[in-house]
Amino acid sequence: MYNKALTKPAFPFDRPPRHLGALFWLHGTESEAELRQTFDSAIGAGIGELTLESRPHWDFLGPKWWKDLKLILSWCQESGVDAYLFDEKWYPSGVAGNTIQHMDPDFLRSSIRLQYIRYRGPIARVSLMPPWTSAPRSTILSAYAYPIEEGVIDYERGEALELSRPDSPHMHGIMHAIDWSVPPGDWIVCFIVEDRSDNYIDPLHPGAVEAFRERVYESSKTELGHFFGGPLKGFFFDEPLYYNDEQQIPWGHELRRRFAEAKGYDPMRWLPALWLAKESAGAASFVYDYYEFLNSQYAETYCRPLYEWCERNGLKYIGHWYEHEACPAHGERYMFHNRTGEGPGDFFKVAKYAHEGGIDVVGNQVIPGFRNRDYWGLPKLGSSAAHIYGLEGDLALSESFGAYGWHLGLRMMKWLTDWQVAKGINHFILHAFNPKWPDLDCPPYYYDGGCNPQWRYFSDYSNYANRLQSIFRGGRHVASLLLFYPGSLAYAGASTPIEDIQQVLCEHQYDYDLIPEEALVHGVQTEDGFLAMGKEKYRGLVIPGISCLSASLLHKLVAIAEAGIPVLVADRYPKRIVSAERGQEKKCEAVLVELLRMSSVGFVDCAAELPVALSKAGIESQLLLDGSGGEGVRVLHRVGDAGPIWFISNESLTETAEGWFRMTDVGGGRPTLAWEPLTGERWRPAARGEDLWLSLPPYRSLVLTTDSVLLPEGANAIGRTVPAAYRSGVDVLRRQRVSEETISFEWSGANRAGLVPWLELDPSFSGTVIYRWDVELEASNEGERLLLDLGQVEEIAEVVVNGIEIGRSIAPPYRFDMTLALRAGSNEFQVRVTNVVSNRMSREPVLERLPEAAKAVQSVYAVPKEGGLFGPVSLEWLR
Repeated sequence: MYNKALTKPAFPFDRPPRHLGALFWLHGTESEAELRQTFDSAIGAGIGELTLESRPHWDFLGPKWWKDLKLILSWCQESGVDAYLFDEKWYPSGVAGNTIQHMDPDFLRSSIRLQYIRYRGPIARVSLMPPWTSAPRSTILSAYAYPIEEGVIDYERGEALELSRPDSPHMHGIMHAIDWSVPPGDWIVCFIVEDRSDNYIDPLHPGAVEAFRERVYESSKTELGHFFGGPLKGFFFDEPLYYNDEQQIPWGHELRRRFAEAKGYDPMRWLPALWLAKESAGAASFVYDYYEFLNSQYAETYCRPLYEWCERNGLKYIGHWYEHEACPAHGERYMFHNRTGEGPGDFFKVAKYAHEGGIDVVGNQVIPGFRNRDYWGLPKLGSSAAHIYGLEGDLALSESFGAYGWHLGLRMMKWLTDWQVAKGINHFILHAFNPKWPDLDCPPYYYDGGCNPQWRYFSDYSNYANRLQSIFRGGRHVASLLLFYPGSLAYAGASTPIEDIQQVLCEHQYDYDLIPEEALVHGVQTEDGFLAMGKEKYRGLVIPGISCLSASLLHKLVAIAEAGIPVLVADRYPKRIVSAERGQEKKCEAVLVELLRMSSVGFVDCAAELPVALSKAGIESQLLLDGSGGEGVRVLHRVGDAGPIWFISNESLTETAEGWFRMTDVGGGRPTLAWEPLTGERWRPAARGEDLWLSLPPYRSLVLTTDSVLLPEGANAIGRTVPAAYRSGVDVLRRQRVSEETISFEWSGANRAGLVPWLELDPSFSGTVIYRWDVELEASNEGERLLLDLGQVEEIAEVVVNGIEIGRSIAPPYRFDMTLALRAGSNEFQVRVTNVVSNRMSREPVLERLPEAAKAVQSVYAVPKEGGLFGPVSLEWLR
C-alpha cells in the first residue's frame, strides 16, 4: 500500500524514510560479531540513525574506542545510515570522562553560597566568626553588614567588612574573627563563600571548554575526520548544566569583572539578594541582571564554541539539557529548565546554540493516564525552539524512553510518541540498543538479548514513527498564540509556572509557541494584526503572571498593544520595572500603568479563564469539537508546499472523542481526508459544511489533510468506508458476545478455557499465547460489515480468521473488520496475544546472577504487568 497523499516525494507505506534514531551503546567489551548483530537488528527494524555512545567504554578516546567507532561508521557508510557521536564517556557532557576539571584547579566547578547572622544594635565589639570554608577549595568572597528597615535590606548602605584572610579552616572558635561594632537598629551580616567542586567543570571558564573541545571534538576529527560529511553527521550532547547543590548559585571564571564590564556596576554588595528574596524588594533589578548575565554567559562560553566548531566542520550539534520536572528532597516541585542546579538556567538561551530543539523523556516522567507538569509542557520546549529560531526543517528531537524499564511496551511507546508529535517533536532518538547482555543500565533495549516477545512487532512501531517524522518536517507550523517564557524575570520576582498556562491552552486545543524575552523584544514584528517571527504568524500573546517586567519588554508590549494585537495576562499583574536606565524608573512605572489600561491588554484572575478571554478577543483554537470526549484531544497543524496537514491525537485512555470536528486557523485549506498512519487506511469522513464527523478512540491518532495534497494517482485509493477502529457505536446494528467458556488456549502444555489473567497463572511469564474459538454464522446481509472487538488486550493482538490474516494492533481499540474472511457456517478464530518482557525480567535467571548492587534496580525496571486477552470479545454487525 502506498501513501502518496501526505509527503513529496511519496514513499512506500511499508518502507518509509528511516528518520528514527537510536542510541547505540559501546562498552569496549563486545566482539565484532556482537556489535554487528546489534547493528543489524537495529537497522533491520527501521532505525536509520545511530548515536554512538560510550556507556561507558573502558577505553574512551583511546585506541579501542576509535577502533570500535571506525568499524561501526564503516557499516553505516555501507548501509546508508546516519551517525552522531555522543560527546562524553557517560554524562553530563563537558568533562571528557571526568578528566577536564582535573587539568587545572581553575577548571573546577564554581558556586557561591550565603551564610548570615542577624543583630540588633547597638553592640560594641562583636566578634564575627567567618564561615568554615574547608580550605583549599573554598574561599570567602565578601563580607557585608546591611541595615534592615521595616523588614527590607538596604543594600545601598551596606558596609564592607574587612577579612583578615579569605579562608577559615577552623570549625570552632573565633580565630581570624572580624571585630565589628553593631550600629543602632536591625542589621544582617552576610558572608558569600565560593566553593569549588570536582564533580563538574566551570562552564563559564573558556579554558575548560576549550580543553573539552580539544580532548573530544578535535581528537574525533583527527581520528574520524574522513567520515565527516559522510555517515557522521554531528555530535550529540547530553545534559551539560551547572550542577550546583540546592543552596548554591553558580559563580565562575572572572565573573565579578565580566559582570561589572557588562552591567556597569560591581555585583558584590548585592549578592545576598540572590537568596534573601523576601527581604530584598529593592534588589530585584540586580537579581534580574545577575541571572540574565549568568545564563547568557553560560550559553556563550560553553554552548556557542561547540556549536560553531560543528558548523565550521560541516556537522550538526544536537542533544538536550536537563529540562523536566524536579523532585527535590524538600520544598516545592519545580522545572529544571529555568533553574541553575541541575538545569541550564534558561532553556532558550542555550537552545539558540543547537541545530535542533531538544528534550528527553526518561524514567517514567510521563505515563499514559497521568498528568504532571512535564505532561503539559515538556515537548513544547523543543518544538518552540525549533520554530522561533527558524531551525532547518523545524527539527525538534526527543531522546525517548530511557530508564522507563522493561514494562515499557510498544503500546506505551506509541502513546508517548503521539503525545510528543502533537506538540511538535519530529525527531526521535530511542534509548537504546545495547549489545551487552545481561545489563541493568536504564532499560529498555528492545531486543533484550532475544528475550523480548514484542521484538517481532517492533517494526510496526518504527515504521509508524518514521511516517510521522517524514510528514511533519519542513513547511510551516500554524499556531494561534505566543506564550511568554519568563526566563530571568522568574528569578527576579514571583511568577506563575508556565505549565499551568500550557495545561489550559492544551485542554482547549489552542496551539502556541513559547517565546523568551530576547526573541520577543528583538525578533517579533507586528504585521497586519499578527505577531510575525520568521515563518510563523500568531494572533496574540499570553503572559503568565509575573511580578516584574524589564524596561525593554515593557516598551515591546506597548508596541504590540498599540498595533491592536491582544495581550492577555493571567494570574498576576506586573507591578515593578527592572533593569531600567538610572533615572528612568519612575517614567517606566508610569508607562506600565498606561499599558495595563490599553484596550488590547486583558487580565484574567486565573488561567482557567483564558479560553473565554481569547474567544472574546477573536482568537479561535486550532480545533473545535461539537460532540463528546474532547478533553483528551490534541492537535498539530502544519502547512507544506503540497498543502495543509493536521495531526489529531486522543490522549485519553478511556474516552472516545466523537462528533463534528472543525479545523480553524487553517492557513490555506480545509481537511477532507483521514489517514491512519499505523495501518495506512484512508477514507473520506462524513462532512457537514466545514466539519468532519470522526470517532477517535483512545490511544489513536489521525492525519487529516486535503484533496490538494493528494497526487492525482492517489485519489482512487481513498475509500468511503470508515476503518474498524474508527467506527462509531451508533453504527452497530447488533452485537453478539463470544462466551468466555468457548475460548481456549494452551498454557504449560495443558489446554485451558476462559479469559484468565496471566499474572494468576505465572507472574514471570512473558511471551505469546494463541486463543482459539469457533462461531457459527449465517450469511450476512448485503452491505453489512462484521467486526471483531476483542475488548481489553494486554497488549498486542494479531488476528487470523479461517486461516486468513486479518491484522494486528499494538494499541487499542482491538477492533478488526472480518467481512471478507467470514463464511456462512463454522468460522475459526485465532488471536495471538503478546505481553511485555518485564515479567520475565523480574525472574530472569541471567539477571539473578548479577551482583547484588546491580540487582537492586531490577525491581524498578522489571515491574510485572498483566498479560492476556480480557475481553469482552464480541462480534458486531454494522451498516
